[in-house]
Amino acid sequence: MKFTVQEEGTLLELLCRKLHPASRTTVRKLIQRGAVTLDGETVTRGDVSVLPEQTVEIQKQQGARTSGSTFPILYEDDHVIAVNKPAGLLSIATDKERTKTLYKGLNQYVQLRSKGRERIFIVHRLDREASGIMLFAKSLEAQERLQRGWPGTEKLYCALVEGRPPQAEGTIRNWLRENRAHKVYSCPEGPEAKLAVTHYRRIKVLPKHTLLEIRLETGRKHQIRVHLAEMGYPIVGDRRYGANQSPIRRLGLCAYSLAFDHPFSGRRVKLVIPISKAMRDFRGKR
Repeated sequence: MKFTVQEEGTLLELLCRKLHPASRTTVRKLIQRGAVTLDGETVTRGDVSVLPEQTVEIQKQQGARTSGSTFPILYEDDHVIAVNKPAGLLSIATDKERTKTLYKGLNQYVQLRSKGRERIFIVHRLDREASGIMLFAKSLEAQERLQRGWPGTEKLYCALVEGRPPQAEGTIRNWLRENRAHKVYSCPEGPEAKLAVTHYRRIKVLPKHTLLEIRLETGRKHQIRVHLAEMGYPIVGDRRYGANQSPIRRLGLCAYSLAFDHPFSGRRVKLVIPISKAMRDFRGKR
């Protein structure tokens, strides 16, 4: 089904009217499974605003099959799978931890479900302490195409930081390198230094904290954490990079939006999740 929006509202309300008598819960699940596009981009939240003249399409492929998975599956088709990584879980194995990882758990689920016919391939990483959207490929070719086009992805994060940046928005641009203790720091341009660019804007200002939206232009290790800490506004809970407080008992960093070009169809897929409840509801009183 494909149609043009006639009046302003939310995607959920629009589809509830369009798909009547389907229940509100049914429509919400349809959106969450990645079966709906807005102007060609997949959206997974019903509270997204829609405007007149925009185009909505309900796809025959209805995205994620979640039964039996330990991790919330946000989107899935024959080539890719996206999940919501919880804070505290490694993305992939390290020298110290090889079993308790998102990759291993999700790969076991995919292989078990497909009776060994399918597996997943790593496209990118999230810090262990962070939560949010992670995308995996389901073939080497899909992995190669996604990684080749990765500079064109849009990655948005929410970060809860100590203090208040004086500017409502800004850009941090410098060079980063990693020392032998695996700690990242800014440095002059050089052979081992990597360019890092981070854009930020204030979302909510609290008495002693600020909620920021972060957009990455590059994706270096610990980039957001280092950039904000070196500005003087470390992410709450980030003891490694100078945070003094841990009021939400976790790192205040969530990868809440990811938009990428599908490796085979070329269609723009946009995934959005609610930010961590602990971050969203924090009022700065702890």
